[in-house]
Amino acid sequence: MKRFTFILLSLSALFVIFFTSCDNTGNTIVQQVQPNILTRNYTVRISDWSTGRDEVGPYLFCEFREPALTSNIFANGTMTAFIRFSNGNLSPLPFSDFWVDQTGYRYEEYVTCEFEPGWVTFIFKADDQFLAPAFDYTFQVRLIW
Repeated sequence: MKRFTFILLSLSALFVIFFTSCDNTGNTIVQQVQPNILTRNYTVRISDWSTGRDEVGPYLFCEFREPALTSNIFANGTMTAFIRFSNGNLSPLPFSDFWVDQTGYRYEEYVTCEFEPGWVTFIFKADDQFLAPAFDYTFQVRLIW
């Protein structure tokens, strides 16, 4: 009787292992994790820029307080910035372009963004003949964590 019980238990264990390890459907269950995404739009008017200077020369900057940009998001998340054009298109920062003024003079501009916990700073640099931007800028920032 002990031998019959041992064989019955062994067969039961084999059936349990066999049927729990097979996937008849061929489908794999994948758990998707949705990230947290925060999108903010900022407008910098011509009069909003402040002047700074670094080893390369003068530049303009505009800082925005952003309490949602925590130390955790800064250390473990992703921060991206875009310039938004009047037609709604986005171009990632840094952005570089050139303009031709009314006299035919061509100048170049460079716009970028810096992040630190609690702050978003937009920076405008132009060639040495021209520093002031010609129009307002709209930016979009996305925080992903």
